Amino acid sequence: MKKAMYRHLRLFVIGFLSTILIGISGCNTTQKKQDNGTSKAPKDVPPEELVEDLSGYPIPTSYDITTHIYQAQAPYQVSLPNGSEKAGHYITQRDKVLNLGVYATDLCYATTYKMKQGTMNYLEASKVLIEDLGISSTFNITYAERIEQNIDNRDSLIAVVSESFDDTWNYLVENQQDVLARLVVCGSWIEGVYITANVALKALDNTSILEALAKQKTSLYELVNLLESVKDVEEVSDLYKGLSDIKEFYEGVGDIMTDEQLKILAEKIGTLRNGIV
Repeated sequence: MKKAMYRHLRLFVIGFLSTILIGISGCNTTQKKQDNGTSKAPKDVPPEELVEDLSGYPIPTSYDITTHIYQAQAPYQVSLPNGSEKAGHYITQRDKVLNLGVYATDLCYATTYKMKQGTMNYLEASKVLIEDLGISSTFNITYAERIEQNIDNRDSLIAVVSESFDDTWNYLVENQQDVLARLVVCGSWIEGVYITANVALKALDNTSILEALAKQKTSLYELVNLLESVKDVEEVSDLYKGLSDIKEFYEGVGDIMTDEQLKILAEKIGTLRNGIV
């Protein structure tokens, strides 16, 4: 049971991070996986059974939400990501892990727009948190060197970043820190929706972005299910309540989010995100 759970969590996080990165490069891997007819989540199945059933359980589709921002030609908003200088200010293990997830998305956002300094800043912020968490052996100076060497090669950069977060995830799984692993996922999802919602608020034509936000309903439901078995854990309870509240809001969202719904989502996700960063 526990081994299956760790396998599921590993697929969830690696899939989440890598689909963001794959989307940046314009690959179609994630989209093909969605089209093969096996990506629909089973309904009315208890969360513990979903964990064990790996065959048809989909990964969150950050591919769509990332590429839609870029394809909408919305400018990079330097004020939206979490300040990289704050990495050393987080005290609790919970805050460090949540913001490791946040910085994962910020790193991907910067990479999407080929923001070299931003990429390096969020790489360094991630490194600080990983060292503070005591897992620096899996994310050492060689990654930083490889990032610098490939800063102008998007495909190579994607491969290096994917590998670094894969190694970090492996450490958490091997040490059976499944609660922390879930928090990484939460931080990444929340930051992704936060950035996207705020980009949509300022975009001249936000139609495609509103569609991408509407599609986050599926990944949000999966995320809430992922937290279900640990919802009473102190580090998780407030996060679970906040995400459940957004899930309830999403029940009224159709194929495309309305401008009024966007404002509500931006406020809700902003409140949840502010409690993290």
